[in-house]
Amino acid sequence: MTRLTILICTHNRAGLLQKALASLNRARRPSMPVHILVAANACTDDTVALMQAYQAQQAENNWLPLSVIEVSTPGKSYALNEAIPTIESELTAFVDDDHRVDEDYLIAIEHAATTWPEAGLYCGRILPDWDGSEPGWVHDEGAYRIYPLPVPRYDQGDKPDIISAETGPIPGGGNLIVRRRVFGLAGKFSTELGPHGHDLGGGEDSEYVLRALARGERCQYSPDIVQHHYVDTERLQLGYLLKKSYQRTRSTARIHGGGSVPLYMWRKLAEYCFHSVFSFSWAKRRFFWVRTAAALGEIQGRSESGYRGKHLPLPLEHGMLCVTWLAILTAACGLVAWFASGDAKWVGLLPAIGVAGIGTAAVLAKSLLDFSQTGPRIREEVLTHYRRYTLYALARLSAWTFVLMLFAGGGGVMLYFMLSTILDTSWSKGLAFIAAMLGVLGAFALQFVRKLRYNPGLLVASMHYRMSRLHGLWNWMTPARIQGIQYLAAGVTGGLFVAASWALVKSNQVGPLIALWSGTLFFAGTIAWASWQPEARAPRKRPGRNPDMPPNILMIGSDTLRADRLGALGYQRALTPHIDQLAASGTLFANCYVPCARTAPSLISMLTGTWPHTHGIRDNFSSDENTRLKVDALPTQLKQAGYRTAAISDWCGADLGKYSFGFDYTDLPEDQWNLKYLIRQGPKDLRLFVSLFTHNRLGRMLLPELYYLGGVPLTQPLGKRARRLVSRLAEDAQPFFLNVFYSTTHPPFASEWPWYTRFTNPGYAGESKFAMAQLTDPFEIIRRQGAPKEEFDLDQIIDLYDGCVAQFDDEVGKMLAHIETCGLADNTIVVVYSDHGMEFFEHDTWGQGNSAVGDFSPRIPLVIRDPRHAACGTMATVVRSIDLAPTLLELANIPVSANMEGTSLVDCLTAGGDCPNLDAFNETGIWIADIPGLPDQHLRYPNLLELLEVPDRSSGTLAIKPEYHEAILAAKDRMIRHGRWKLVCQPLEAGHELRLFDLETDPACQHDVSGLHPQVKADLWARLQTFIYASGQSPGEDAGYGQNRQ
Repeated sequence: MTRLTILICTHNRAGLLQKALASLNRARRPSMPVHILVAANACTDDTVALMQAYQAQQAENNWLPLSVIEVSTPGKSYALNEAIPTIESELTAFVDDDHRVDEDYLIAIEHAATTWPEAGLYCGRILPDWDGSEPGWVHDEGAYRIYPLPVPRYDQGDKPDIISAETGPIPGGGNLIVRRRVFGLAGKFSTELGPHGHDLGGGEDSEYVLRALARGERCQYSPDIVQHHYVDTERLQLGYLLKKSYQRTRSTARIHGGGSVPLYMWRKLAEYCFHSVFSFSWAKRRFFWVRTAAALGEIQGRSESGYRGKHLPLPLEHGMLCVTWLAILTAACGLVAWFASGDAKWVGLLPAIGVAGIGTAAVLAKSLLDFSQTGPRIREEVLTHYRRYTLYALARLSAWTFVLMLFAGGGGVMLYFMLSTILDTSWSKGLAFIAAMLGVLGAFALQFVRKLRYNPGLLVASMHYRMSRLHGLWNWMTPARIQGIQYLAAGVTGGLFVAASWALVKSNQVGPLIALWSGTLFFAGTIAWASWQPEARAPRKRPGRNPDMPPNILMIGSDTLRADRLGALGYQRALTPHIDQLAASGTLFANCYVPCARTAPSLISMLTGTWPHTHGIRDNFSSDENTRLKVDALPTQLKQAGYRTAAISDWCGADLGKYSFGFDYTDLPEDQWNLKYLIRQGPKDLRLFVSLFTHNRLGRMLLPELYYLGGVPLTQPLGKRARRLVSRLAEDAQPFFLNVFYSTTHPPFASEWPWYTRFTNPGYAGESKFAMAQLTDPFEIIRRQGAPKEEFDLDQIIDLYDGCVAQFDDEVGKMLAHIETCGLADNTIVVVYSDHGMEFFEHDTWGQGNSAVGDFSPRIPLVIRDPRHAACGTMATVVRSIDLAPTLLELANIPVSANMEGTSLVDCLTAGGDCPNLDAFNETGIWIADIPGLPDQHLRYPNLLELLEVPDRSSGTLAIKPEYHEAILAAKDRMIRHGRWKLVCQPLEAGHELRLFDLETDPACQHDVSGLHPQVKADLWARLQTFIYASGQSPGEDAGYGQNRQ
């Protein structure tokens, strides 16, 4: 028989709780058994005593049976998460402690559950319990009525309806009924949301409903399920109105926001503030005060929204404290210089302003003449919508160009002031102007040659011109010469500074002397602050750890890392000594496959332990509503088990913050597949100038879209930040899970000095000397995957790639050494992985996720070292990336979720262990261009211009049009790997083509052996068909899976 539990979470409201219980006992009883569970959340009043008294009288008074649990951690979400696992009934109804239920409430629940058994959630009305004591304005219907009131209300009319995420409104938890299966599907309530302390914003229940809906559940509205909310007159006072408005919109924005604050919200706030001050009607002024509070909450919530939060309290980073103090002292020196120079400051500033203005105008004009923009080709009507935003982006970059030129020009004027002071000559406006111009040109030239030598990928990403024109300059500007130029510039500046200071002392010019010193310190401090990246240090304190404490987990990944590049797997170059050493002390899975060789579906599959058709992300282009995953990811499950979870990455790792993985702390860029983000990167000329000076702390803080520009190497600074984060995590005994994801090995294979020269031919004079040519943004990388082999200098590109692999291995070695320094090596599981590999024309195409025929794209390196397990070495067994999450959960002694489709590999980590015999599946990603090597009759679909859209113009997120989803899925190549055999299926316009490969004798998959092993082919095809069915495709004629073509 179906049973019902009434769950009431309460905190220090014993009086109201008694009224709620009385209303439940007055309600008409249904035929199903009903039980009340009270979760006393950090109660310090007599709530528990009163509940015990209730229990003593319940049989005598024929009251509903009641049990009570005490939850010590304050916060409604904590109470819910502790109470729900104790419930065994099919239905659970949430009742707030300040509600009373309608007389037919219980019967209405039974009726709804019987009438709509397929629904997993039910909701009903919440009506204010007015008693006539409320002020009259709460019933106002005019233009300036306060709505929504601080008294909850949910009323969708008199007719039953289905509530969806698209149509809404999403119910809260005050009158919600949940079937038992939903708790297993949706997981736990978010402890980052929900009432706690003095924050009554809530939102945990609405977010939970949204999560359940995203995972396929149905929410049924039944108007007969009615609860009445107690009206507290204190809630109708102005102070509470303002606080509640702020907290409510903040919570809502945190759930629905995309991590950024649109400009219209600031305009709205300014408008409300204006009316709040200049409205003379009390009703109108009160209305705009409440709206102002709500707008502030919305802005705050949007800034905290998305999945790129920093909700994890970490100890202060001591190295960065020095950087902070340097910033404060630098700002103080700037202020002193400003005031000490008096009216003379304008004499020096005006020439710099003039040069900055002319220079900015020139760069802007050049940018407009040769206008180029990162990103895909988008329909004209979409681009028209963003015309004003494009102007804003141009104005923003132009302003930064002006500021940077002003700074550099100001430095030139400062040097001219020193020189004129030493020579005791009169000030010349013309010479000051020339000095400012030389300052800008000198700064530009120095930064240009430094980037050309140490990080040429930055120039490749933003240059209009052929890089071969710069080969001569690169050859001449060796590191020794660049260092010599810098020493010379510093020496000349220092000499002028000392001589000018002495001259001012002799002439007793105190004001100019102070201005000179403070101004010089301001320039030097600004440069040092922007460029200084402190090295990681060992933690200052190392807390004792309980021997039974779960291990830390550190994942180190690199995008597009091929498995065959590991020395442990026989590569001819010694690229990976540190990874090989790690593999020798742990387990290296030589045949690990990803289900889709594209970053988003691959990472999501790896961290959720599910196939793409289960979690729903089949490629990199997902709309905003699809970023809420249908299953709980590994970070969420580890966090619920007491782990601190964090992720840090550069431009390839944006997906770790785009989707709801559940990381507490993230240091990640914004979504790269976002039109507004790409527009903000601006045209190449402006972008190049600004990037030269902001590929540092300044850019990361204020211009992240340029700092994280696709294709620009960030390996070294990312490694330093990651190691500093490990030091901070190590200062607490609580275990941590950290995912460090590098872009080092991703196209265009640009690496920092000296790695891009490590294996390349010194005599090479082509366009790919520093990086793979003509790949200036992620979309250009995708588009050129349709180019033939003849368009590429393949040997040079492979040499560049090998240099990238070697640099990533060097970072792995530094991290492993730092773990030793921090004293974490003995209790930290280390995983080295990739999201996918890379094809280098082994099957007529290059790139990732384009071909299921070869193994170089879907096969990845996977190394797991658990210091508690003995070394196992290399395992040739076929495994899948979806097996990693359940493996790590088992190693951490955490129950593996029933939703995970992967298999734990713990038995493989022990020599002689019983490793499972698994099937690996893979499907191709979206083809943006016509891929070479496909059969002539292969299923195809429209090009990028037709496929992409921007569903939400305010967010700018790029997504695939829904009408093409089925065509894209039907056209995917798929493969199955079982043991030594691999079967590939390619859908055709009529039927399909199957090819069988024996990877023991043909690891390059060049020879189809279907005719020699028909039974193997038939067995694998039957298994692959089952997978295709499960993925939502029907292997029939219409889907391209009809009659086999040999």
